[in-house]
Amino acid sequence: MITPEEAFQIIHHIPVPTQKSQAPLIDCLGKILAEDLLADRDFPPFDRVMMDGIAVGNTQIREWKWEGMTFAGEPQKTLSNPDGAWEIMTGAPLPKNCVAVIKVEDLTFFERDGEKWISCQLENIESGSFIHPQGSDILQGQIILNQGTRLKANHIAIAASVGYSKLWVESIQPIGVYSSGDELVPIDSQPLEHQIRSSNAIMMQSALQEHRISSQHYHMPDNPTIIHQSLLDGLEKHDILLLSGGVSAGKKDYIPGILQELGFTAKFHKIAQKPGKPLWLGTRPDGKVIFAFPGNPISTLVCFSIYFLSWILDRKGPKPQGKILGLSAPLKNLDHWIPIQWDGNQAKVLEHNGSGDLVHWQHADALAWQKANNNSEELIYFPM
Repeated sequence: MITPEEAFQIIHHIPVPTQKSQAPLIDCLGKILAEDLLADRDFPPFDRVMMDGIAVGNTQIREWKWEGMTFAGEPQKTLSNPDGAWEIMTGAPLPKNCVAVIKVEDLTFFERDGEKWISCQLENIESGSFIHPQGSDILQGQIILNQGTRLKANHIAIAASVGYSKLWVESIQPIGVYSSGDELVPIDSQPLEHQIRSSNAIMMQSALQEHRISSQHYHMPDNPTIIHQSLLDGLEKHDILLLSGGVSAGKKDYIPGILQELGFTAKFHKIAQKPGKPLWLGTRPDGKVIFAFPGNPISTLVCFSIYFLSWILDRKGPKPQGKILGLSAPLKNLDHWIPIQWDGNQAKVLEHNGSGDLVHWQHADALAWQKANNNSEELIYFPM
C-alpha cells in the first residue's frame, strides 16, 4: 500500500484529459483558458475620477468658481478657468487641466454675487488625489489574463471588459460515472430486503455538476462479460471514467482485472487509509484515466472528494488546519479521514457507524486528516 501523500504525488502528475474549443463567455466558468488575453486599450482608458466631488487645477487656493457638472459616461470636459472647478461624479473622465479631485464630504457649496462657488478647509491637497491614472492597471497590448488560468467569475468580468464574447478554452468532456453491483436498484424503485437504492453515482454527478462538469451515468451488474463491454463502450465516449464498487478483494470484484484487459496500467490500487483503502487509479497510453472507488457510500464519498476533485480541480495548495475536538486515538498503520462539524472556531468529530453510514455524515462540514500514529489535535482538513 502507498500513503495518501504518495497518492497525491502520483495523481498530480497525471494530465487531466481536455479538449480545446471556443465557447461563449457565459459558459466558460471553471474552464481552463487556452489563449492569452490582451488588453485592447489602456486600463483605465482615461484618468478616472474615484470620488464624487470637484476636480481642480489649482491646489494652492481654497475657493474655486463652479464651472459645471460632469458624470460618468460623458465625454471629457476641459477646465477653462485655472482657478475654477468642475463638479464631478465617480467614474467620470478627469477634465483637462485638472490635477486633483477633492471629495464632496470636504466641500462647501455657496453662492457669491449670483454665481456658484466651492470652498474647502483641508490644509493639504495633493496633486493626483482620488485620480485613477490612465494605464495604471495595464497598458494596451499587454497580457491581461494568461493561458492556463482556471476561469473564475472575476476572470469572466476581465474578459468581458476587453471585448471577448467567446474564449478558447480547454474543457473537460462529459465524464462517465459507473455504479456496479447486483444489490443496487434505481432510485425510484422499491428495493427488496437484500437490495439498496443506488446513491454513489448521483452523489458524484451532483458534485461534478457543481463544478460545471457534465456526466453520464451507467450501471453494471456483477457480470464480467457485461462489465467488459460496458467499459469498452464508455471508453469510446469518455476520456475519464469514475467507477464505484467491484474493486476490493471479493469474489465478484472483477473490475481491476478487466481494466488491465482494456489496456490500463494501475498507478496504485490500495492506500493506507480508512475509509477507502482499495482505491484504484489507472491510465492508458491514449490518455484515458479511470478512478475506481470502493463501493461503500462513505468510501466513495471520501475518495471522490479527497483525490478525484483535488486532481480534476488542480488543488495543490496548502489545506486549512484547525483544532478538532473528540478525536479518538490515531490508527496504528492507517491514515484516518474523519467527518467533522464546525462550531465557532473549533470542530468536533461526528459520531457515525462506519463507511456504510450516510445518515450521520449529513452534518459534516469537512474531512479531517488524522495521520497514522499522530496524536495532535491540530489537523489538516478538506472542506466539503
